[in-house]
Amino acid sequence: MLKYILLGFLNYRSMTGYDLKRFIDGSTAHFWHAYHSQIYTTLRKMEQDGLVTSVIDDSDEKLERRIYEITEQGESKLKQWLGKSLTELPPSKDSLLVRLFFSGSRNRSDVLNELRFQRQLHQQQLELYQQIKPEPSPSESQANSDSVDFNREAKFWRMTLENGLAYEQMYLKWLDETIAKIESL
Repeated sequence: MLKYILLGFLNYRSMTGYDLKRFIDGSTAHFWHAYHSQIYTTLRKMEQDGLVTSVIDDSDEKLERRIYEITEQGESKLKQWLGKSLTELPPSKDSLLVRLFFSGSRNRSDVLNELRFQRQLHQQQLELYQQIKPEPSPSESQANSDSVDFNREAKFWRMTLENGLAYEQMYLKWLDETIAKIESL
């Protein structure tokens, strides 16, 4: 999946691995995160596979930067991937649900404390999402302006944000209901 995230961002404009990490952290990391090491490993593999090219920018005397650019083959691969619909539910993992599932023998106050702490975390995440404004920046609007309609892209960015908002609201509601049930045990 990371390969397609990187191709998607590079389809907007050329970037360094650092730039890509920054863009991921500010957007897709809310539903698909990546570490620096994963990004650079994936970029090297993608370059070997002909999906991206890179050049060294040594214009800054203190820092040498590798700038990645999507190739025609990379664009084709991204379009091919986007053109194939998902036909099954993606697997879901939730550590809290696993812990709750096996919590019948745990001390009730310990479970409640954990759930209340998780509730605080989900409330913070909801507040973070409420502050996000998925609008293209002026630099994005100028990059690859021939091939990318950033106003249209921003509408799709908004849809993923709306999913995050709805998820956190649902999770908070579920936590409140679960806490109330455990309190009455």
